[in-house]
Amino acid sequence: MDEQNKVQDAPQEEQPQKAQEMATDSQDQPTQGDVGELIAESKKYRQRSQKAEAELVKLQKQVDHSRQKQMEEQNQWQQLAEERGAKIAELEPIVVSAKEQEDAMRAELLKDFDEEDRVTFSDLSLPKLKVVRDKLFNNSSKVAVDNSSPSSNGGYSSALEFVLNDPKGYEKSKKTNTFGKFGNIFSPNRGDS
Repeated sequence: MDEQNKVQDAPQEEQPQKAQEMATDSQDQPTQGDVGELIAESKKYRQRSQKAEAELVKLQKQVDHSRQKQMEEQNQWQQLAEERGAKIAELEPIVVSAKEQEDAMRAELLKDFDEEDRVTFSDLSLPKLKVVRDKLFNNSSKVAVDNSSPSSNGGYSSALEFVLNDPKGYEKSKKTNTFGKFGNIFSPNRGDS
């Protein structure tokens, strides 16, 4: 009851001011539900805008098409030919550039082939030519080759491992091995037999 008396006792000018402050405070901070509604509304406007732009492009194409048809019906071939000539002149440098790039790519792909294969594969499309070249020249499954000199242990890390894993190979190796410049100095018969 005390607050009601204060509100009634306060001057009339302050009351609308307090109400206005309270209203702006609640408006400045949107609630969670309001944010979701605002996002949904924004998406709706964006979709509407995109739809309108797509319709505009479609209508412009229809207008151009109908205009060309009308000109054809009215036998205005001269103006149509001039418009198409201008469009061709505008697109011609782009086509020339694309052809040059395609020829350069084709030459780059064909340089790995010998002369006979160049003639054979020159009529393939670029994607097919690239696949053929990659299959012929880019063998990713390379065989691992050990180019190191063979050891006296038959490829094993020690003579003991050689004897245990391949006794026949060890005997054969022992018979054919000349043991280099000094012979087998550790052997009791010293390879003199």
